[in-house]
Amino acid sequence: MKSIGFKLWAGMMALVMMVLILLWLFQIVFLESFYTRMRISDVKNQGASIAKLLYDGSRAEFKDKLDAFAFNNNLNIELLDLDRNSIYTTDSTSMHIPMQRNIARAEAFQAVLSGKEVTIPLTHPRFGYEFMLLGLPVKQSGALSAVMLINMPLAPVEDTALILKWQLFYITLVLLTAALLLSFFLSRSFTRPILEIKKVSETMASGDFSARIKSNKQDEIGKLAETINYLGQQLAKIEQLRKDLISNISHELRTPLSIIRGYAETIRDVSGNAPEKREKQLGMIIEETERLSEIVDDILNLSQLQAGYARLNKSRFPIKDVLDTVIKRYDVISEKTGVQIILQDSKHALVEADEKRIEQVFYNLINNGIKHTPPGGTVTVKVIDHLQVVRVEVTDTGSGIAEEDLPHIWDRYYKAKKTAGKNVLGTGLGLAIVKSVLEAHQAPYGVESKKGAGTTFWFELQK
Repeated sequence: MKSIGFKLWAGMMALVMMVLILLWLFQIVFLESFYTRMRISDVKNQGASIAKLLYDGSRAEFKDKLDAFAFNNNLNIELLDLDRNSIYTTDSTSMHIPMQRNIARAEAFQAVLSGKEVTIPLTHPRFGYEFMLLGLPVKQSGALSAVMLINMPLAPVEDTALILKWQLFYITLVLLTAALLLSFFLSRSFTRPILEIKKVSETMASGDFSARIKSNKQDEIGKLAETINYLGQQLAKIEQLRKDLISNISHELRTPLSIIRGYAETIRDVSGNAPEKREKQLGMIIEETERLSEIVDDILNLSQLQAGYARLNKSRFPIKDVLDTVIKRYDVISEKTGVQIILQDSKHALVEADEKRIEQVFYNLINNGIKHTPPGGTVTVKVIDHLQVVRVEVTDTGSGIAEEDLPHIWDRYYKAKKTAGKNVLGTGLGLAIVKSVLEAHQAPYGVESKKGAGTTFWFELQK
């Protein structure tokens, strides 16, 4: 299997080789044809432009420009009328090939008479170098009036090509060396963090979530490393939550199960025939089974909410009716714990939500407040009727939540440190259920707390 580093290196080398091949082709192989084509096209255009001056401008200007054009480009130019009589011939002092009355000249003249531009390649009979015989029609008022024959020697391209070959040879060596080194270090810089990510991922897969990727890159690979590190943090957090779950659930289940077993054995062995004791102990068994049922219900509710299986059954209802129902359930508990529940409601506030789920939210928030409030304290439920929403605040007079615990209180199975000298029971699922229900309603929610000054949970529902 070829590695990414090798593929990257091979791709860069292939690109450099392609560039060098194209450079060699255009600078060496096609140089002569490019040069000839461009040279002929330029001479034709300038010759035709100067020829127009013969009739459109002054004859003196025509001769001056034609002589300058011939001298600057090492040309020999002859202007003939339609009877092949010479109208004007340039007298270039530069080296040129004299125009001789030969077959090529006659052929060019004849072709121009038919209105065509003609280009005939020729070779000097004595010196052997190549030149071009160009024939251009000269028109007056749209009709052919003269023929311009241009003798154009071609510069020796071979010498230029040889110089370029050596130049390109050295350029090729430098480029290949630079490409080899650059592609090697570039591919290595790409693959090294990827290999480190692979190694850390394998370590996490084996169960060690403390491994981290050391990367200062700000590119996509750096972002991937940050994501893997964040994944490791979340997996470590989940692993800790899993351990806490096992510890919490085993603790929560062990106590009621031990009580149930103890009372059942007592009824069987001791108080089975004593109705008063038996009723009391059966009541304890029933109470503990209800507690077990609540634990199981909490786990199932949260699982359904977070898996998206629980659908909301929204309706319009007065929020006061739900609060009255929930608070009544706490009359006995409030009397037993010494924590008073105070309701400050807006009697006509109507909301649109799932009534059963919102009742569950109230139950969990009030239950949470009672658990964390010392005897003699209060849990205040306040309903504020705004223009478009109804805001609910549940405030206790407990010892508050530590600042380091606030970001985690909505997490599953998370329990803040015990407060107010109370041994707080629970699974750590109550607030997680509240969060899931409110997020399903797309309702804003939050918490405000100061150590030693109590806690306020709030949320808002659409009217």
